[in-house]
Amino acid sequence: MTHPLHTVRQVAYVVRDMEQALKYWTEYLRAGPFFILEHAPLENQKYRGGVSNADVSIALGNSGNLQIELIYCENDAPSVYKEFLDAGRTGVHHLGIMPENFEETSKEFVARGHEAAFECTVGGAPLAYFDTVENLGHFIELWDHNDAYLDLFKLVEDAAKDWDGSDPVRAAPV
Repeated sequence: MTHPLHTVRQVAYVVRDMEQALKYWTEYLRAGPFFILEHAPLENQKYRGGVSNADVSIALGNSGNLQIELIYCENDAPSVYKEFLDAGRTGVHHLGIMPENFEETSKEFVARGHEAAFECTVGGAPLAYFDTVENLGHFIELWDHNDAYLDLFKLVEDAAKDWDGSDPVRAAPV
């Protein structure tokens, strides 16, 4: 990744219509290509301290060096995504950051009064959303500095370099 650790790497949106959102981002904003993970493998989910089984599809693409994530809820399970939609919210859902030390930074967020609203693992690597809505208007997502994320983010970033607009939506490698 070209972004240094502990900088904003991603801006994410929860969308009500994935196809429409992808069309807007690829055709009008010329971001992409986007890689789709249908029914993203979010393991060991906890939502506000309880168990969850959120089923979401995500699309990842870059606009320059900034990653754009589009998230679509496939079910009504409790999650930060469903919470956002149920509140009638639109716009930015979260900013994503890969800190130098995931565990230490997570503890810092909790010490500042930001609840870990949603936690899970992807390929065994942890991630957490901290409730910074009152302060920022959206959540902050932290990812562990792990190859599970680094490899996917590099694929998305590299595909965006000199992208000519062809094949705008692609299946993500599993």
